[in-house]
Amino acid sequence: MPDYDLTRLGSRAFEQLVVALARRDIGPGVQVFGDGPDGGREATFEGTINWSRTSTGGANRVDCWSGYTVLQAKFRVKPAASPHDNALWLQEQIKNEVDGWIRAAREHTRSRLPDYLIFITNVDLSAVAKAGGIDKVNQVVRKRLTETSTTQSGLKVEDFAIWHGDQIRSMLDANQEVRYAFPALLTAGDVLAKLATDWVSLGTFNAQDPLREQLLHAIKDDRWIRLSQSGGPGEAKLWLDDIAIDLPATIDSPDGDLTVRAVQRVLELGDMVLRQRQPDRIKRSNVVLVGGPGQGKSTLSQLIAQAYRVALLTGANPAPSVQEVIDGTRAALTRLGLSVPGNRRWPARIDLAKYAEEMASGAEISLLRWISTRLSERIDRDISPNDLKGWLRAWPWALILDGLDEVPSVDARRLIYSKIDDLLTSAEDLDADLLIVVTTRPTGYDERFPADRFEHLQLQRLPPDKAAAFAQQITDKRFTDDDEMRIKVAARMRDAAHDSVTVRLMETPLQVTIMSFIVEKFPTLPPDRYTLFDMYYRTMFDREVAKDIPIARFLSQHRSQIDRLHEHVGLILQTASETADGAESTISPGDLHGIALQRLLDRGFTHADAGSHAAALVEAATHRLVLLGPRDNGVGFDIRTLQELMAARAIAEGDDSAVMARLRLIAHHPHWRNTWLLAVGELLLRSERFEKRILDLLKQLDSDLHRLNGRFPTAPVLAADILDDNLAAKRPRFERGLIERLLILLDRPPVVDVPRLATTLLRIASTNAYRRLIYDRISSAASAGAARRAASALMLEEMATEIPSYDARLTSMLNAYRTLATSDLEVQAIAAWQGMSTRSISADSSEADFRVLGHVTFSSDPTAETISLPAYVEKLVEPIGLSDGDLQALRTGLAILSDSRFHLSGPAPATAIPVVLRSGPAEPLVQALHNEDVAASLDLALSSLPSTHWAIEAMLGATFKPIQNRQPVGSVLLLAVAEDNAIDNSYLD
Repeated sequence: MPDYDLTRLGSRAFEQLVVALARRDIGPGVQVFGDGPDGGREATFEGTINWSRTSTGGANRVDCWSGYTVLQAKFRVKPAASPHDNALWLQEQIKNEVDGWIRAAREHTRSRLPDYLIFITNVDLSAVAKAGGIDKVNQVVRKRLTETSTTQSGLKVEDFAIWHGDQIRSMLDANQEVRYAFPALLTAGDVLAKLATDWVSLGTFNAQDPLREQLLHAIKDDRWIRLSQSGGPGEAKLWLDDIAIDLPATIDSPDGDLTVRAVQRVLELGDMVLRQRQPDRIKRSNVVLVGGPGQGKSTLSQLIAQAYRVALLTGANPAPSVQEVIDGTRAALTRLGLSVPGNRRWPARIDLAKYAEEMASGAEISLLRWISTRLSERIDRDISPNDLKGWLRAWPWALILDGLDEVPSVDARRLIYSKIDDLLTSAEDLDADLLIVVTTRPTGYDERFPADRFEHLQLQRLPPDKAAAFAQQITDKRFTDDDEMRIKVAARMRDAAHDSVTVRLMETPLQVTIMSFIVEKFPTLPPDRYTLFDMYYRTMFDREVAKDIPIARFLSQHRSQIDRLHEHVGLILQTASETADGAESTISPGDLHGIALQRLLDRGFTHADAGSHAAALVEAATHRLVLLGPRDNGVGFDIRTLQELMAARAIAEGDDSAVMARLRLIAHHPHWRNTWLLAVGELLLRSERFEKRILDLLKQLDSDLHRLNGRFPTAPVLAADILDDNLAAKRPRFERGLIERLLILLDRPPVVDVPRLATTLLRIASTNAYRRLIYDRISSAASAGAARRAASALMLEEMATEIPSYDARLTSMLNAYRTLATSDLEVQAIAAWQGMSTRSISADSSEADFRVLGHVTFSSDPTAETISLPAYVEKLVEPIGLSDGDLQALRTGLAILSDSRFHLSGPAPATAIPVVLRSGPAEPLVQALHNEDVAASLDLALSSLPSTHWAIEAMLGATFKPIQNRQPVGSVLLLAVAEDNAIDNSYLD
């Protein structure tokens, strides 16, 4: 009998294996595991088991069981070497389980008690007669089940069985097809047999296996952290395994949001068998990692990929340089409390920006074809998509899709969603074990992956203690040979972590790392994020100027020109990356030289001097400061936030009115959001006069007829972002003005970024200065219309999920919620909308739970009449008097919502309760609203709705606002900046 290592499965995969084997041995009537009250997992069988016909029969067992059988798995992560110790552990586990059944029998907490019990474990027990572990455990369990106290409780188990490790292995021998479904139990020979190929030795991981070669390259490439290229005195190489951390995240669990560790969660999911034909299948078998700028999404994706590479290469006897990376990664996982994955998935990590750029040429490339092409290029051997399909069928994969947020084009993103869905369909058809991990920013993540197939992990900000610990790691690694500098920088970083202002600049790994560079030179740290990144750039510049090298004098003399070069390139690349064609965000070396040349010519240099100086400027920008560097066939910023910083500085340059016009132009677009905030930081640092100008901009921003006059405002989101970036610190008048802008979100139906805004509102409400203002404003909705009550109630709900149940703030929320006095029908409408708006807008959300402060749960009335959303809105608009052509344009736009419906319940004017929100591409509706008559008519029609019909307006807004916000603005912005500053861009055409 082969010695299958059952511990490699992990607890959840072992439970899945037990179900699969039980269905083979007992029958298909075995029901899948389900969580019990005590947290254990159990499977059940109702009926007759004829043991004489199964592989698990025994001489001492009654041949036939008839009744209700419960199976319970007991998995030990690290079994003891001694069978005696394993037997003691299993005795204790079973005793606890039986005690749980006894309590349930006495207290009547379970609907049914078992007639028979089967305990299944991965530990091995000695078979020595009477003295061995098997007999000892049987004796202890039988004694406990037959004691008077047990039977008097009502628990009367007629018989039981124990399946231990050796027995599981024998069952696997008899059911090889079950074993094939669990890759942790497979051998190289199994894989080759399943692939049935003669020439491609995929999966053997020997010298002939092309996948081994790919793994060797990838594990070395992904060890590098790009930020370490910044260089400078005392700089140590920053390897992933040196500074890797696992970040806290919240997961959108059906039982409410849970806090987990991101990498640990992904690896735990990956240790399960994710085949969708598995009896105990995992429905949400994929993950979306959602995090803000610099929050570590890509670094986490690297760590996940490295963990799986280590699992595959362990014992493969690689070269010493690769073994060093394996050992380093294994040590990093141990430091983080993580294990090397038991389910040895083959990791494929894809840059979605590059994939989108390839598809932008018009070629519809499947993900498998893209992977096969990249693989073939790297290993110099042809691997076809069909080869990979066979490999996908035979072996588990971890497909890591990094940087969805760097694909801002709506069409490109939709195509990517389509390709991912195509791959999922193929994987299900192949019964493949596929884990997909996608990373993206939250801003602009509108077309969500369906919640029934993807877990969404929202990365959280680093707690102060974690930030301080990470800062210490960075410092230790950067100054391994300079004790004096290490002590000084570490002390300054500790001070920053304990300062109420600067600690908020240490909430992402990128910010902590950049701060470690800054504190080498500046003992006083920056108060906001803009200054943080600006100081980083200036610190890098000053380092180079201070060096005793020939180019240092040139850098000092031409600082302003180098600044302008970075800013212009940043703006060009940020504009280019707004579309799929420019997703890679690079500029050719020739164009980079052309920008520098033109700027020098504009300043009056001769062609000869401009040519030589331009070459030196490009050299300085790309080789000395190392912010711009070679990427594929061009030049780009290695750190995206620095690209956005430079674009922001370009936007903020010029006449006040021109600058504010540029900010207004890009304010709604999620691709430009971080750039917008950094530009605001630059302006506020420059002069106090911009406080009023920015507040005026926010007041006027949403008064646009084409956007339906602020029905779905952007200003509250921008106000929250400015507050969160600490740009209002020590500016009380400005801060209060921003809070007033933020609070207008309570005046409209809850459509835009509700969880995001609730986090900011909760933080503000936690301060004594504004707590009363916040809760008074929420409570005032009690005397307002249903729309305001809905917005306030939903905001309270989201705020409540952010704090512990024992927090005193919960009392304030509960009091505010009671003050609202929402009716049952209003609560139903809010609940239905909450469930709908947190899912993909193409999902059927007819049932939703509402968790306002944990007090209300319900389902909407199934007997109420269902009304078509577009037909209802069209009927509202018809009396206004649109021309036939304009009415047809609106009708075409509304047709995208043909499957969307709502109920009208209760006394007149009734309450609108959403039932289904399904939408096709929203561009026709956005296009219709470009017509002022159409927009004005729709705005007027929505104004005629009673407040209790707010959900109708919300359903429309959730459909078209994300697409409307993403209308490209970069080319207009670039032209405006060029005209305002007399920049010649003609050579870029």
